[in-house]
Amino acid sequence: MKKIFTLVLGLSIGLFSYGQVIFESDLSSWDAGDPTGGWMGAKTNLASENIIEQTFGVEHGTAMAQLINNDDSHKRFTTTELTVTELETYEIKMWVTGYPGSELRTGYYDVDNDGWYYNDYLDLDAETGGDLTMLTQTITVPSGCTSAEVIFSIRNTDALVGIVLDSVSVSVTEGEEPELVSIYDIQYATEAPYISAYEGSLVTTSGIVTGVFMAGANEGKFFIQDGEGAWNGIYVYESGTAVNIGDSVVVTGKVDEFFELTEIVDVLLVDVISSDNALPAPVELSTADVVMEEYEGVLVKVTDAACTNDDAGFGQFEVNDGSGARLIDDEMFSYTATLGNYYNITGVSFLSFGEVKVYPRSIDDIEVAGYAGISNNENTLTLYPNPAQNIVNLTIEADATVVIYSATGAAVYQESGNVNAIDVSNFDTGLYMVVVTTASSTSSAQLMVK
Repeated sequence: MKKIFTLVLGLSIGLFSYGQVIFESDLSSWDAGDPTGGWMGAKTNLASENIIEQTFGVEHGTAMAQLINNDDSHKRFTTTELTVTELETYEIKMWVTGYPGSELRTGYYDVDNDGWYYNDYLDLDAETGGDLTMLTQTITVPSGCTSAEVIFSIRNTDALVGIVLDSVSVSVTEGEEPELVSIYDIQYATEAPYISAYEGSLVTTSGIVTGVFMAGANEGKFFIQDGEGAWNGIYVYESGTAVNIGDSVVVTGKVDEFFELTEIVDVLLVDVISSDNALPAPVELSTADVVMEEYEGVLVKVTDAACTNDDAGFGQFEVNDGSGARLIDDEMFSYTATLGNYYNITGVSFLSFGEVKVYPRSIDDIEVAGYAGISNNENTLTLYPNPAQNIVNLTIEADATVVIYSATGAAVYQESGNVNAIDVSNFDTGLYMVVVTTASSTSSAQLMVK
């Protein structure tokens, strides 16, 4: 069904010419209800019935496209794959108009790296006044991208007329030069809500990778830090380049504030300079102070923090050193804590779902500092031989209970009565804690199994 819309041209339209043109279309070619000549790319999810050929009021060629999506969730109308040059900037010129409320933004899908980029939305009524007008936005494709679909993302159109797109060209243009900035300077702010002075700017910065999400929605995204302490860490919202903890990297991208989380997005380049570098030392903080803005994205460590909730939801647990509760997230490393046990935990401080949490990265980041129900861990308990390989001997009272904990806090052995010898030949090599409890006392000692 074709819908008629009278268009008034409000701007003199020039020729399609600025730099090397990689795509141009006046939307005059249609087949079976869809535009041809480089449209309807694989990432188009706007239904064909909402892409309508219009031949009345055309300014270029013989037809144009009405695009209808009266939902507040966007839909994409894309080109087929275009050959692009990595790190090149392209200007998208479009002759377009729309009714009040209609919004459009351009972007691209990076075929090589399975990545997405979008510009900000344009309010078409405010920009065009209801007349066909040439509007422009630019895109800069990232390193490693040689093939891309150009996206026209629309939302909140009216249900009858939609957005009218008359002609499009995509050509090479001069790109923005990034500013070389340290992480400290990106992050440092003196007043709440601590918005970066470089918000919206294209920057190049560098640091050592301190944490990488290995799975889940954030898989491949990472943190970098260029020194110890406050203001020296930042989150890089980019997964197209494989990095590892200890890599020294140079990153070029845009500084963004995502619900007041400072991060680098729309990343153009991640250059790995070297690997296996020493990491900055974590900052020792109370569980309450982890929330402080200057430690966003920084390696931190909490000590002697009791597990006050071993199932805080979504795989998380909660610890408290007496200053305030803090969630320990499982997205980098999943760990089952024991209620009442005390822990020393190292990880990246990160804002997620409105709450600052600590993200440990491996078992090495979690140390059991004390065990539930043990008020004194300094009592001497004699074990022999120690280190042990097969049998470990101990002398205890007949009514004692012996519990052996692994380095992760899991109880791997428990027995009551006159326990004088324990077979540890099936234990994994490593450090264990032996705890002996009687009616009158609790004693503990470390045991090394080799």
